[in-house]
Amino acid sequence: MSTANALERIFSVDYKNKIQPIVSVCMSGKRLENLNRPQGVTIDNSTGDIYVADCFNNCVKVFDCNGQIMFKFGDEEGEGKMNGPIGLAIYRDRILISQSSSCILNYHLNGEFVSRIGKLGQGELEFQYPRGLTFDESNGEVYICDSNNNRIQILSKELTYKTQFGQDYLKSPLDVKLTKEFIYILDESNLCFHLYNYNLILHKSIFSRGRGLQLIYPKFFDIDNSNNILITDYNYTFSSDYISIFNTQFDLIHKIFICYPSGITVDNRGKVIVVCDGGEHCLNIF
Repeated sequence: MSTANALERIFSVDYKNKIQPIVSVCMSGKRLENLNRPQGVTIDNSTGDIYVADCFNNCVKVFDCNGQIMFKFGDEEGEGKMNGPIGLAIYRDRILISQSSSCILNYHLNGEFVSRIGKLGQGELEFQYPRGLTFDESNGEVYICDSNNNRIQILSKELTYKTQFGQDYLKSPLDVKLTKEFIYILDESNLCFHLYNYNLILHKSIFSRGRGLQLIYPKFFDIDNSNNILITDYNYTFSSDYISIFNTQFDLIHKIFICYPSGITVDNRGKVIVVCDGGEHCLNIF
């Protein structure tokens, strides 16, 4: 078998077999692993460690690939103080954390604080409720959903301001991911995905309607190695919460029912990790 065919077998995930999680860690009481309104989640593909933004506990908690708690981090005072962490992005030996206090925190993966980036405002390196963020692994640049400023800010690999885009079309961007071709942005108020090219020009927008993309109250999304799109979505009215999975044409592939899904990530072999920020506040591994 060729290397290409072997990789295709690894990356071709049959999501229809993912009905129940293989691991579900329900959090309650005052244990270390207790979560309270978890938001973003990401995985270190080099180790399999899972990082969860534990929003109401003002920290990040780290689990191994089997859902066992390892440690937590987040300074209680000073420049590294966490206040409502939301989005997470890992690049090499560091993790960036967006938080509701309108700044970005830069930590080493071992939990050692490095720097604080930005402040409340509307200018360069100023944020109003930053949400999802991601690294461009080709050059180290960072894309940040500056949600209440209706834009994406791009930082250099040195974490200085580079540029911004999207103000003409975006309205409360929630999350952002990169493929080789496009920048994908999940837009809360417009209930759509915007696809930009790397010249920062809008390629197209896919709105929630009809038989294709349908969103009620989306939270986060991720893109697997086959460019399938996995979205967490609430539906309070009908109590029907899902992970919705779409192909590159935004045709629905599958839905996985799960209560109050929030952060979602897919590892490099198709394992799906989801946290739920209501009910039992769970970490689920499919």
